[in-house]
Amino acid sequence: SNPRFTMMLFFFAKKVVLLVVVAPGAVRGLVELSRRSLLTLPVAMAPSAASSSSQENSRRLFEVVPDSSEKLTPRVKEVARLPGGARAVFLGEHHDASLDHSMQAELIRRQTGDACVGFEAVQRKFQPALDAYASGGMGLTELKDAVEWEQRWVWPFERYAPVFEAAKDVGASLLALNVDSEDLETVERGGLRTLPKDVFLQYVGDAAKFSDFAKTPAFREYVRYVVEPSYDAHRRLGILKTTINGKPLDQEMPLSHFFGARMLWDATMAHTAATWCKAHPDGRFLGLVGSDHVKFGCGVPARFAMDLGVSRDQALAVLLNPAPIDTASEILVSRSASLPFVLQLRFDDDESGGDLAFRAKQVARTKQAVLPVADFLWLGDTSTTFKA
Repeated sequence: SNPRFTMMLFFFAKKVVLLVVVAPGAVRGLVELSRRSLLTLPVAMAPSAASSSSQENSRRLFEVVPDSSEKLTPRVKEVARLPGGARAVFLGEHHDASLDHSMQAELIRRQTGDACVGFEAVQRKFQPALDAYASGGMGLTELKDAVEWEQRWVWPFERYAPVFEAAKDVGASLLALNVDSEDLETVERGGLRTLPKDVFLQYVGDAAKFSDFAKTPAFREYVRYVVEPSYDAHRRLGILKTTINGKPLDQEMPLSHFFGARMLWDATMAHTAATWCKAHPDGRFLGLVGSDHVKFGCGVPARFAMDLGVSRDQALAVLLNPAPIDTASEILVSRSASLPFVLQLRFDDDESGGDLAFRAKQVARTKQAVLPVADFLWLGDTSTTFKA
């Protein structure tokens, strides 16, 4: 086992106990994937959920309780609801799972007052289309065409329809979160330095914060566990010779370009959300993003907190219907693999001196030297088998 992280195996029951997880079908065999779909693997490889109509009364919410002590024994505890005071809630979805989107719609319909729903699935250049839909100026079919859904997002629009409808019904603002694919392609080809400075700043806001975030021990551990294995998976599958738009590259994309594109993607979503929150001091933001951008906090939630100038506790990270594959570092696994559920990553909070160590704890949670996989795990389908 890797001594740099702690694995916790658990069973969802009336009482939480330590058991070995067996999740039949949760890990699928290798499939042929495009560059766009693999960017969010293992999200794309998670099993599709069945209809949620029979599950609405069986939702279960668990808080992850990390442990920075010498014992390193994190746990989960069942709770009734999410805390009400956070400025933002980032819901880590499986893009192809109807159940995940149904649960998102349920949470949206509970919102009152000034609320905003942000979509990773929509690139920022299409904000006018979201505004038009929210104001009644177009329907769902027109919205799908206006945001070029089929060309820029690979998962079925119909599974997102309940979320769009729920946001419109409660009068929430709709926000396009993602980087325009033309600019992302520029970074994939030449690295972040080739993106014009004014364009870069429009996406991330503060260049110093963007750079400082990447210097913390917590973030470096996140990169080692999440980002580098993702790059390796792309390389092993031989699909680093095309851009996100499927255009050929002269040579295989280097890690630095892949890393830059990934950081731009996360920082853009975080900055876009934080900008809305700054303009709406009493508002609440709900971010609908892939689980890979939520897990272990260093994708979008912690960047959002740093951008907004609030504590990490003001940006809740929630994984929807997580499976062991969602917490794994190795994402290219055989069908027969049995994976643990990783509840936290440990980082060396003293390896870089006082100031960086302090900021690392802010990237995680105050007074902690671990990164929990999420703040909360929300289950809508309790049929997964867990066996001692």
